[in-house]
Amino acid sequence: MNKAKDTYSAILGIFNKLSVQQRLMLGGIAVVAVVLLVFIMFTFNEPNYTVLYSNLSSEEASQVIDYLNSQSIPYKIENGGTAISVSKINVYEVRLALAGKGIPSSGMIGYEIFDKSTIGMSEFMQKINFKRALEGEISRTIIQQDGIENARVHIVTPEKAIFKDEQKEATASVVLKLRSGYLLSQNSISAIINLVASSIEGLNPDNVTIIDNKGRLLTKKNDKTEIALSNGKQYEIKSNIENYLAGKAQTILEKIVGYDNSDVKVNVDLDFKRIEKTLETIDPESQIAISEQTSKNSSSGKSLKDTNQVFAETMTTNYELSKSIEHMIEGSGNIKRITVAAVINGVQKEIVEEGVTKYVNEPRDEEQLKQLEMLLRQAVGIDDTREDKISIVSIPFENDRFANKFDDVSTLEQITPYFKYIMMLLAVGGALFVLKGLLGKLKDETIMIGTPAGSYANQSLDQLANNAPTWQPSGGELQQNLQKKKRKPNIDVGDIEDEISEEAVLKQMKQDKITNYVSKNPAEAAKLINSWLKEDEYS
Repeated sequence: MNKAKDTYSAILGIFNKLSVQQRLMLGGIAVVAVVLLVFIMFTFNEPNYTVLYSNLSSEEASQVIDYLNSQSIPYKIENGGTAISVSKINVYEVRLALAGKGIPSSGMIGYEIFDKSTIGMSEFMQKINFKRALEGEISRTIIQQDGIENARVHIVTPEKAIFKDEQKEATASVVLKLRSGYLLSQNSISAIINLVASSIEGLNPDNVTIIDNKGRLLTKKNDKTEIALSNGKQYEIKSNIENYLAGKAQTILEKIVGYDNSDVKVNVDLDFKRIEKTLETIDPESQIAISEQTSKNSSSGKSLKDTNQVFAETMTTNYELSKSIEHMIEGSGNIKRITVAAVINGVQKEIVEEGVTKYVNEPRDEEQLKQLEMLLRQAVGIDDTREDKISIVSIPFENDRFANKFDDVSTLEQITPYFKYIMMLLAVGGALFVLKGLLGKLKDETIMIGTPAGSYANQSLDQLANNAPTWQPSGGELQQNLQKKKRKPNIDVGDIEDEISEEAVLKQMKQDKITNYVSKNPAEAAKLINSWLKEDEYS
């Protein structure tokens, strides 16, 4: 307790010995430091806002703001009220909480429309509500697909006709808002078509039309002829085989030369002819008796002495040759020929020229290319009897154009997270610059602290003044100095200057002598002042 009190007394004593100008300067420095500290706290401790929801309608934005106000969550309204941002720490928690409340609904009304009472509603209004609910539910399902930001579905269900020939088919149209730069694949478009067709009773997939927010037609009418279907199927089979073989070759090369250092393309010629054959083979040397027939005839004549007696016997044997019947069907899609083209990046080598290290991309040697060719031949299934071809070339890849682009983006992405800290350092640097300027003004009035030495330690201010050259002012000089003090006072004290006595003027003149002495002997004066401070400290 005593130590803290002594420290406080010492600081207060030093402050009391400062001049008025020094006190004002220290006060200004303290005020500037506090202002900068408050600025840094309020500016850089502001939460990092990120977008919670965008493209909101007025009703949805109002619901989101009501929830944020009820939970005392800070937020910002941007883009004319269509986007709301919250702290990055709370964004996921707020989204989950709003999703549990069904906010926002993206302007789509689903089956919740039937949660309200429908008493007294006409049949026509019920059908309209059902149609709106069905369109909203399908739109919500489509939005969940990757790359789709928003969707609208329009359904046309004609009334049932009495006669079947007069019945019109149901139709549907879908408008998609895609993410910037995103293109839907044909598989995704087909999936959406089948989703819409399966969700609406009696809707044929051919009656579904899809466009994007730029007015581009994403669905095309398919040719249902047998030739068109066959050609489309053949192209799909050819593409699948080529991609399969190219993937096998690419996997091997990436494990050897590294990722993104090779590219493989495969072309396959397929035979889509369908041939049916029936072969019947007969062996003439392989006879087999399948039946025998014997016939006997005899005649004894008219009397015993008749010599026209006849006896005959006939034998018939039936033979059949062995034969084989073969019925063969050759399937379509047989491989007639395979051609493989592979390009491989070169090898980086370090070269020292004139003391400077450079990296040069050189092609790979022929021995390594032959080894790679042998591996690819076995992986793809090259058959020389089909006149299959394979070509492997080592050429340095050109990546500078893309490297510069990616380097710029990565540098910007790396700087962005540290932007707040960079601004804080700039603020601190600015504060130090201001403080340096203020302290520069105190440079000439700074109290010099030295070591007590010589005979000055025991001298008083009066003794120091007596050591200076002495002189007695005359009456005229005294009166002149008195009028000078009145004309140029150090401190504006009003009419009290008229009460300054001759003794006060002599005291001021004595003080001027001391000031003159100190200006001529600053080192000795500093040692004397330091000795006085030491006496106050040890007393």
